[in-house]
Amino acid sequence: MSYKADMHALDFIMNPILHNVNEGILITDTFQNVVFMNESAENIFNIDSSNVLGKHVDLLKPSLKFYDMISKRELYLQEKEFIKGNEVIIRKGLLEVNPNSFVCYAIFRVIDSFEDDQLNSLLQSPYEGIAVYDDNARFLWANEVCYKYYKCKSKEDLKEYLTSLIPHSSLRNSIEEARPLFGRTISSSGKALDLVYLPIIRSNRTIGVIVKSTFSAFNPGPSDLQPEQENGSARYSLDDIAGSNKELIKQKKLAIKASRTTSTVLITGESGTGKEVFAHAIHNLSSRRKCPFIKVNCAAVPETLLESELFGYAEGAFTGARKEGKPGKFELADNGTIFLDEIADMSMAMQGKLLRVLQERELERVGSIRSTRINVRVVAATNKDLNRLVKEQKFREDLYYRLNVIVLNLPPLRERKDDIPILTRVLLYRLNEQLGTSINTINPEVLSCFQTYNWPGNIRELENILERAVNFCEHGSITQEHIPEAIQFSARELSVYSPPNSLERHMQEREKEAIIRALENSAGNKSQAAKCLKIHRSALYRKMKKYNILP
Repeated sequence: MSYKADMHALDFIMNPILHNVNEGILITDTFQNVVFMNESAENIFNIDSSNVLGKHVDLLKPSLKFYDMISKRELYLQEKEFIKGNEVIIRKGLLEVNPNSFVCYAIFRVIDSFEDDQLNSLLQSPYEGIAVYDDNARFLWANEVCYKYYKCKSKEDLKEYLTSLIPHSSLRNSIEEARPLFGRTISSSGKALDLVYLPIIRSNRTIGVIVKSTFSAFNPGPSDLQPEQENGSARYSLDDIAGSNKELIKQKKLAIKASRTTSTVLITGESGTGKEVFAHAIHNLSSRRKCPFIKVNCAAVPETLLESELFGYAEGAFTGARKEGKPGKFELADNGTIFLDEIADMSMAMQGKLLRVLQERELERVGSIRSTRINVRVVAATNKDLNRLVKEQKFREDLYYRLNVIVLNLPPLRERKDDIPILTRVLLYRLNEQLGTSINTINPEVLSCFQTYNWPGNIRELENILERAVNFCEHGSITQEHIPEAIQFSARELSVYSPPNSLERHMQEREKEAIIRALENSAGNKSQAAKCLKIHRSALYRKMKKYNILP
């Protein structure tokens, strides 16, 4: 049979088989030009086969060195190489189709150490949830504890759930910096989870990361906890703050720096931007994280009660008071953190008393003549412009400068609309968990409406809109009929008065919508979505990355 006939047979008989095996396969012609590369090989090299077909195989890195095999007449060779961060077993061979004329082939298999029974048994800890990710932060494996705790029956379900809980940024930081990350805390099912990120390093390369979760379900029960610890704990961490907006990332980095000190922090931003979540996160990142976190909404407590609420009262301080007196929030927060929300709503008289406590680090209970020393870190928040209130003499200037040490200014949702897709996804997971529902998808038209609306109520308003939609939704997918007319009207108004800037932008928006719809229709199956769109799967991955469409 001629060489051309061999190639013909390869095209019509072998191609379907070779394209559907899990191992990567590459074949060259007698000139060492690539004539075949299956999808698994594309994924290993992170390259589209169209970029290498017909070109010399040495274009690929690392080089397969077929020339050396031919010169030495080595018909078969097996070796290990790192390819794009993965450790890969490569089996290379030569097929002599004519005298001194060789077709070369290579079979690639990524080493999956987690299939090893011995390591698997070590990872099946009955007390810790353990999830494993590769060097691209892609989910690979989890132990049985994760499946049971999160009530997931399939690997795909668990992957989706963990994606909403474990931020991509934390995984990337551990991988890129090749160092463990400690002190991360997230909340799931109303319970705190302490996370530890452990990079997997081989031959001085980080090839993945292990995320270990210690669940409160396995800790001592509530009866073993001190009342202050049980009622005064911070539930959220920076991992609960979803989004990749540049300004948001800047504020998260500032929060990390703030957590390393005991200085007072002032968090500003419109109502509903997540100020309280940032306060929780700062406490959980600090050295005080095992001590109390006490929060007070200064606007919600009547002025006549606020002093005793903050500073406590002594025995017999007033009619109806407890005989033994009562400690205030500052005393309860001793050695920990107190979060003073809506601090701008505090009266001028109370501001003076608060200033003394911050300056002297001591307080007097109402009706007492004895001072009590305290060691409390203060985090304050407001949705008002304190600088303007100082100029209007509605807020004490000396207190303002006492609070204005480290300032975080959180961006409103209308300035970070690029985060709306991931925010809706995370919030939807939480709502399903709270309400016992299973609404899994959001129609692209709904997301389009969300991204044109201005969100005066910020993330809190988005959560309320989603909760309303979940309650009205009956078929597993949120559509336009489930969202308020005001949001739909805003989108229609924008489309009429603000057409796309260019034809190219318009086409990109339509392409993004088509990809989202194809992924939804295929229940997230990338191969099926690619077939529906009539593009190669590797092209689909590139476009998903381009448009920031999460897997």
